[in-house]
Amino acid sequence: MSSTKSKKPPKPELFLPLPENRVAYEAMSRLGEDWLQGESEGTVFISGPAGCGKSHLVRFGVKSFQQRNPDARAEILTAAGFSAQLAEASSLQTIPLFQSAMREYDLLVIEDLQVLQGRPESLTQLLHLVIALRDKGAGIVWTAVCPPGSLAGFPPRLISRFRGGITARIKALEAESRLKLLCALALGRQLSIPEEALIAVANAMPVSARELGGVIQRLESMSRQYRRPIDAELVRRYLEKEALVPNLTLMEIAKEVAGEFGLKLADLRSNRRTRQFAFPRQVGMWLSRQLLGESLQKVGKFYGGRDHTTVVHACQRVTEQAENDAELQSRIERIRQRLKSEH
Repeated sequence: MSSTKSKKPPKPELFLPLPENRVAYEAMSRLGEDWLQGESEGTVFISGPAGCGKSHLVRFGVKSFQQRNPDARAEILTAAGFSAQLAEASSLQTIPLFQSAMREYDLLVIEDLQVLQGRPESLTQLLHLVIALRDKGAGIVWTAVCPPGSLAGFPPRLISRFRGGITARIKALEAESRLKLLCALALGRQLSIPEEALIAVANAMPVSARELGGVIQRLESMSRQYRRPIDAELVRRYLEKEALVPNLTLMEIAKEVAGEFGLKLADLRSNRRTRQFAFPRQVGMWLSRQLLGESLQKVGKFYGGRDHTTVVHACQRVTEQAENDAELQSRIERIRQRLKSEH
């Protein structure tokens, strides 16, 4: 173990174990118990769709690990961050220092591995790092949107390392689990919401754990806006605007958005980045997530082959602007109504 010691072990984050994340939760809650004693390979690979709670679970596991091992050095990195640090070290000709620093950790987490596809130098350095960390008895946690065998373009030796320990898949939440999570989220924000109202949301919105958190925040915002409690009627109003529309497609949403903003469909889906095209494109991404619950990857691919971080940024921007922009709210509502009338 490293001699670096924190003054006070961090308190573990709360995480709601559900049937869909049970195996991953058990692996992270016991992080380090076996491999620190040499009884197992210190590797955990967690896969699951965007927004399913992988990052939240990782933070829970790392803080639990640090509470049990206050002398340990732990770090959480995104794969994109790892690649960026490597690129900087390469430009500064300090790769040996980069390698040395990375090998000091007792527990290293690297998230969103899939973004390293097509980056051979990053994958080569990652393989060297894995070997070095395991040789010193350190633990490694990986996350990705897909299982190890579905990571295209990754070296077989690296895939083999991913499979060397525990592999766990987090599945999309079923209605019963969505209800449990909604109840926990409401309790965490000290909101009193009737169970029948939460049941209605759980049944109507088959979305990710992250998006359910957004639902609770939106209901809280609507409660302040309309100056009324979050009850069945308020939830009904919310669902009329937010619930998924049956048989709706990405193409139909894009056509309506393009029409509303006076654009050609091809421009909306192009790589042109001027505000004339960029903001309507972001609205299209946001509506695709709101009305279809589509994955970040699928939405990004549809809108010009963009990555999931671009879609996340787009959704955040539209959400923030729509809160105070009456014109944008009206435009979104017109698009929704046209889409609903067609179905």
